[in-house]
Amino acid sequence: MIAGCAAVSAVAGASLADGAPSERPQARGAAPGARLLKVGTFDSPTFLTAPPGDRNRRFVTEQEGRIRILRGGRKLSRPFLDITERVASGGESGLLSMAFAPDFARSRRFYVYYVDNGGDLRVDSYRSSRRFPNRTQPGSRRGVIREDHRRGNHKGGQVQFGKDGKLYVAFGDGGGGGDPEENAQDLSKNLLGKMLRITPRSGGGYSVPRDNPFVGKPGRDEIFAYGLRNPYRFSFDRSTGDLTIGDVGQDAV
Repeated sequence: MIAGCAAVSAVAGASLADGAPSERPQARGAAPGARLLKVGTFDSPTFLTAPPGDRNRRFVTEQEGRIRILRGGRKLSRPFLDITERVASGGESGLLSMAFAPDFARSRRFYVYYVDNGGDLRVDSYRSSRRFPNRTQPGSRRGVIREDHRRGNHKGGQVQFGKDGKLYVAFGDGGGGGDPEENAQDLSKNLLGKMLRITPRSGGGYSVPRDNPFVGKPGRDEIFAYGLRNPYRFSFDRSTGDLTIGDVGQDAV
């Protein structure tokens, strides 16, 4: 987790730097073969992404519950979304990530992963404004999924769409050393310590893809992978589609 004020940087030549001004500050401290470019300063940034095909805007989630926009390399003064009143921030909690629907250009729908004021894990959907595309449409929030979580750590943290158009959600195991509630290995108890694969509905909620691994078998149908501790970040390989999870280990890894 990033604490305090921090700057977000991007590797030169990567898509995150596309659309930035041509006059860029001198990069420092980068590994050989890479240059780090400062693209903005934010309050506890947790995630950076962009809508499909949008080469001019970058969206940064801030832990307290705001989403900021970088447009043409400059941070807009007005947040794209502000849900600070709904978000419990601090430690491993907060607004942890966001994902744009594959058809965002048409549907204007995006998804946020956050920890609510009760400490529970939530994924909600919103829509951007048709008239003001750099703002969120008021009243557009729809709840997708909520999972009870009673400890202060292991909140997981990411939502992302795969190439299959399904939404993947990474929930932590419920917190505490050694998974004291034994959530992650239990396929029927709850969704903690699991990677989920779901199809969000436009009006809220979700359905379960029929080809999920536990459909028709013992276990919650939403589960795609289990036995996880704190899957704070994950990524799909752009070439192979393989899913790699950054799972925070007990001690060494």
